[in-house]
Amino acid sequence: MKKKILIDATTVTPLVDGLSNYIINLIKYLPAESFDEFEYTILINKGLKRDEFTSFIRAENFEVLEKSIAPIGPKRDWDMFWFFLKYRKKFDVVHITSNNYPFILNNGIITIHDITFKRFFDNPKYTFNLATAYMNKVIGNSIKRTKAIIAISNSTKNELIKWYNLDEKYSNKIKVIYEGWEHVKQPEYNNTDVFIEPPHGDYIFYLGTFRIHKNISGLLKAFLLSLNYIPANKKLAISGSGKNIKEDDLTIFNEINKNGKRVFFTGYLPNASVAEYFKNADCYILPSLSEGFGLPILEAFYYQTPVLCSNTTSLPEVAGNAALYFDPYNPKNISMAIIRFYNEPSASAELIEAGNEQLKKFSWSKTAKETVDVYRSSVR
Repeated sequence: MKKKILIDATTVTPLVDGLSNYIINLIKYLPAESFDEFEYTILINKGLKRDEFTSFIRAENFEVLEKSIAPIGPKRDWDMFWFFLKYRKKFDVVHITSNNYPFILNNGIITIHDITFKRFFDNPKYTFNLATAYMNKVIGNSIKRTKAIIAISNSTKNELIKWYNLDEKYSNKIKVIYEGWEHVKQPEYNNTDVFIEPPHGDYIFYLGTFRIHKNISGLLKAFLLSLNYIPANKKLAISGSGKNIKEDDLTIFNEINKNGKRVFFTGYLPNASVAEYFKNADCYILPSLSEGFGLPILEAFYYQTPVLCSNTTSLPEVAGNAALYFDPYNPKNISMAIIRFYNEPSASAELIEAGNEQLKKFSWSKTAKETVDVYRSSVR
């Protein structure tokens, strides 16, 4: 008799983001042979506007459950309480694919993407750190109450062991399964998206959010330090609108541009524009202080774009010997990497070649196969 697996996709959002990419591609790349031993049910939020994904799961061999469940916070736990009160006995394995493991659930599987909040969190002062305390409680609960934990990098696994002081009993539950990259070969397109044409070369590209651990401040300081040592036509393109840029960073932004536009915000980039920005960039830069994985690095490798990135947390695992590394806490060191890239004629070709080799180590098919192995071991 087939075992019944519930995969939680309630944190998939209408917009493109890393967590949604993980969940959607895990489901898309589930091995065909696994359907002979498992019946898969996908739990999504009622009214989810992600047509390519919802059409796919309804057309394939999945059962689909639509429920109104908050993606994060105490409201999610309340919604999940009532959901599992009704449905828990219907499934042999429940896979919570985000950090948001419900307090009611015993013996499930969780994917923990990062615990960046332990060191860096954009926590509004009026919350009195309640958000971080709640998140800490959720992760601590998941460690105790799950049958298995999937970490998306060794760095995330090691941080879990360190921050939660895990002994062998709990650390042995953690299985490292990397993410993949094939979603860039067939990106989702939204008919309402407006294509944003990138410049034709001569820019460094940053793709990411403006959260504190992404280190936009350090990147701007580093680019300012680089201006006199790189060609005068080179620019820095930062994805997003810049509406959330801090006042101190805006001062640096204006200083960089005082003699001409050398740094600019791209505005929201739909998938088609992201692809073109990667392809046309001189290089991609990721100055993060902490990352659970660093998916844009694999995307840059796919688009044959050289990578400059931080030497912290998971990034050396993902980039291997295919990146020019720097210390993200030191703007001068970031600047030196930028200057070196532009002043070493062979750097670009060497990084591209190494990136092609590094990309071969990752795939969503491998992610899904190794995840199914965790399902299999959890129902024995």
